[in-house]
Amino acid sequence: MAVNYWTLFAVAAVTAIVLFGIPFVLAEYFPWRNLWKQRVGRPTVNTESYKGRTALITGANGAFGSRAARIFAHREVETLVLVDVKDCADLKSQIEAEVAAENKAKPSILVWQVDMMSYAGCQALAQKASELKTLDHVLMTMGILSFNRRESPEGWETSIQVNFLSNALLALLLLPLLKSASTNPAPPVLTFVTTFGVYPASFTMSVPKSGSYLRRLSNNKDGMMQAHQYGRSKALLLYFTRELASRVSAMESQDEGMNKVTINSADPGSAWTALTNANQAKLIPRLIMNFSARDPQICATALVNGVSSAAEGHGKIIMDFDTSSYPPFMERKSGRLAQQRVWEETKTEFEAKVPEVKSVYEMLG
Repeated sequence: MAVNYWTLFAVAAVTAIVLFGIPFVLAEYFPWRNLWKQRVGRPTVNTESYKGRTALITGANGAFGSRAARIFAHREVETLVLVDVKDCADLKSQIEAEVAAENKAKPSILVWQVDMMSYAGCQALAQKASELKTLDHVLMTMGILSFNRRESPEGWETSIQVNFLSNALLALLLLPLLKSASTNPAPPVLTFVTTFGVYPASFTMSVPKSGSYLRRLSNNKDGMMQAHQYGRSKALLLYFTRELASRVSAMESQDEGMNKVTINSADPGSAWTALTNANQAKLIPRLIMNFSARDPQICATALVNGVSSAAEGHGKIIMDFDTSSYPPFMERKSGRLAQQRVWEETKTEFEAKVPEVKSVYEMLG
């Protein structure tokens, strides 16, 4: 019988795609194992009491932020700072009523508003925070999901502005203010929120040989690029977070008198919220969300554990009961080079427009 080599080749090609191609694509662009673990995961709050401590939450009116605030309040936090673009007075009243109904000590709740579309808004928030006696936990949940391209007053696409630039700037300005209360045995923690959305966005994030990388991502158009803009902005933030954590470690090793600080990211998983409900009308996003979504309370619990992590969580991605690896595209040499590009371009932008951040960069080296 004559051998049909073309048939054998076709079978071999299909087999290779099944065995190697599909797993590669899934690992690069769709981390389904992590999503499934989160869907069935049920983390509980690790810290019994936050007595004497101060916790600051941005995006406090959001589905995750408001629930995280309640967790802190019900576990004896001394000072709770609720930060949002909208007034959190109603949330404050609700939390106070809840803890009173359980005969628990009422925390001191501060309500601050912030404009995350501008650098001035971040500066104003940091100025308020400078008056706090201690700052043990900073949970940065504030973000936007925009399906139509708009620009901030600073001249950046709004997802890049809020999800990346403003979060990064606020972290730099708060960094010197992080200080643990005497009742807190661990270093203060600043936690950014990350998402699986960085994976599918990665194929749209190639680095140009010349010109600004950030401008290339910001100067996008409506359509596929804008659909991935949330993930792109979060990927930039993840690059920044990893570099910031690395530089904080180097700074602490050079100066033993420097306060220890834990910088990390937390992945809360997916949930149907006011932010994500717009995806109900989009087939693929809706299918992905239905595959992975869980109760927002569980997501908030994961975030609280992230911002309460021990020093061993520094520089890592906290996910439910464990840590998660960084996305494959960030671990390659090209990803390391992109990270440096993001850090340097961000530094140039901030130092030109926010004078007080220069001293922070000098500390970080």
